[in-house]
Amino acid sequence: MKDFVDYYEILGIDFGSNIDEIKSRFRYLAKLYHPDVGNKEDDVDFRVIIEAYKVLSDPTLKLEYDKEYLSHKKVKKNEKEDMSNLNVIDPKRIEYNLSLVNISRAGFKISRKFRRNDYLEELGEDIVVYLTDKEIREGAILVIDLPAKTICPVCYGSDRNCYLCDGKGTITIIERVTIKLPPNLEHLHTIEVDLKSYRTKRKVIRFSLPNIRIKVKWLSLAGIE
Repeated sequence: MKDFVDYYEILGIDFGSNIDEIKSRFRYLAKLYHPDVGNKEDDVDFRVIIEAYKVLSDPTLKLEYDKEYLSHKKVKKNEKEDMSNLNVIDPKRIEYNLSLVNISRAGFKISRKFRRNDYLEELGEDIVVYLTDKEIREGAILVIDLPAKTICPVCYGSDRNCYLCDGKGTITIIERVTIKLPPNLEHLHTIEVDLKSYRTKRKVIRFSLPNIRIKVKWLSLAGIE
């Protein structure tokens, strides 16, 4: 089954936007991300933007898409309600590697000499999470905040004198990432999460890291290495 793609989120507009707003926003994004003029450092597939525009600018396609959109939002709402019954890990039991903390504080201002592989080789992980017996048995939800880049919400990449992005077209944000940990994970088990394929709630161009490594520890065995 094909994953649902939020075309409104891709264009950065609200559901129900009229055709003039859709066209205007597409022109903004085209100026920023068209292959001939876009910033090559931003990992954005302009073909997806074109696809979103073609669907939302066509009355017939938009009508069909809006039905799918509303159906998807209803499902997501139900999933959110179901999540209230899941085991959400207490933030106090989440340990961030010092290097990851520094990245989060600095956003994208990371030295060119920074070599993440060096500290991963030494420490083995970005995050350590301590699970209770119940979380081990039933699985758990890990919620963490990571720095990412998104399209400037003020100028949408169209104003070189924008006060918010300084004409860069993008800004650094902190994006909340939710990761489902399956049940029966072993003590000291390491999970690698690919952030390049992670689906976010907002239109995120990219995270500062391509992936993160999470080590699981049993709270009952913490200190017994």
